[in-house]
Amino acid sequence: MAYSWHDIKLSTMQKLFSASGTTIPTDESTVDYIAAMPYACNEALNLLSTSGKFIIKSFEIAHYPIDNLIDDDTVRKISEYTYIGDGALSYYFEASGTGTCNIYVGDTLLSAVAISSTAYTSFKANIANAGGHTVKLVFAGTYPLCVKNVAMYAQTFTTDDSVQPFNKFIKYSIDSLVDDFYQLDDAEAYFEGAGEEKYIQIKDYFQEGNKTIVLPRSMKGNFRIYYKAYPTQITSATEDSYILPIDPEVAVIIPLYMASQLYKDDDNGIATSYRNEFEAAREALSNKANVPVAESFTSESGWI
Repeated sequence: MAYSWHDIKLSTMQKLFSASGTTIPTDESTVDYIAAMPYACNEALNLLSTSGKFIIKSFEIAHYPIDNLIDDDTVRKISEYTYIGDGALSYYFEASGTGTCNIYVGDTLLSAVAISSTAYTSFKANIANAGGHTVKLVFAGTYPLCVKNVAMYAQTFTTDDSVQPFNKFIKYSIDSLVDDFYQLDDAEAYFEGAGEEKYIQIKDYFQEGNKTIVLPRSMKGNFRIYYKAYPTQITSATEDSYILPIDPEVAVIIPLYMASQLYKDDDNGIATSYRNEFEAAREALSNKANVPVAESFTSESGWI
């Protein structure tokens, strides 16, 4: 059964002894109640969706990192070392220390990148006039010059700044994928392999901080990640016909919370009784299994 914003308001007004039948009065005796309802409803929704009846949604990541032309993920402490990539059109590397990286297209020196940093700093750019040629990144310096995550790609990016970083693990900001993220759902992630029939539940991913997903670069394919979402907020502009995207057992107890907040000044005893009923119902809901809902977000680019 679906519940509209009108249904929630009407049930609340009935508990406030201010409505009968299916009509919500809009006279002087109810105008303050109606004005305060959106905020009270949002309080109830947030309480339920973050500590009782979770709203489960999913987002999808098209995880297809660009291939690296060189196969070398060693962190090198170097005085001189050369990386070679046939047909490279862009590069990326991270370096710490003092030295240079000379970039050659064939035997021609294209540019020299100065390195001077006490912490790892990323360097990246497209390579001009490199089509079909062998590209060399020649590093030279003195200890403690260190280089890691070196990559050359057979792709020209829109700008130098948009050259894709290289790492064995790739980070995706959940905030850039969905705008209602609360927290990840426990162990709910699925992988669909690229070019093969495979759909399996996985654990080969990490959560870094609160809102970052980390996926292994080598595991290419589509990932579906389930998460607990914040509810859609009610405002004064919300239409009465709006259907709240929540389960019926959640919708029927929201008026209890709303009435408990709106009726405090009129009769604190009745308001307290409503709040106790709400908390008892919320505790019962929190002990039930939560079933995911069919809502999703798709990242078409595969790179955030």
